[in-house]
Amino acid sequence: MYYKRIILFMMALFAFACQNDTLVDQTVSLSEQGWLQKNKILIDFQVTDTSKSYDVRVALRQSNEYPYYNLYFVPKIINADGFVIKRAFAEAFFYDAKTGKPKGSGLGDMYSHQYTLFKGLKFTRPGKYAVSLEQYMRTDTLKGIISAGASIIETPTSDGQN
Repeated sequence: MYYKRIILFMMALFAFACQNDTLVDQTVSLSEQGWLQKNKILIDFQVTDTSKSYDVRVALRQSNEYPYYNLYFVPKIINADGFVIKRAFAEAFFYDAKTGKPKGSGLGDMYSHQYTLFKGLKFTRPGKYAVSLEQYMRTDTLKGIISAGASIIETPTSDGQN
């Protein structure tokens, strides 16, 4: 288990070092118990430049202990006043529904998945915001969900420059 944490830390450090156009890139480790339905994941970030647009990505990591082929979740962008400025109902596919083969990139019995949920998101005011993630599987505890997180990255322009 110790070596897995070192590898995860190194991957996060490498990803963070390579992204200078990132407002936030944070992953929250979940307990051995799994993702409790009542536990929302909140990731705070600061917007200073309202002239840019951003893509919002969600990263999920699950183990073979996860009992379903998919995961329903609700991502939200919340402003400093607590108002939801963007919301979606999302579905992540962890396994192929017909073959049962795992999707995503794997390391041992763990698989990582990344989804772009909001593209070209513009913030009208500078200030504090948060990404909220909540599981929507109608199961109190989702075993096998190891971590969940989000990154807010400047949308690439059509000429390839940010």
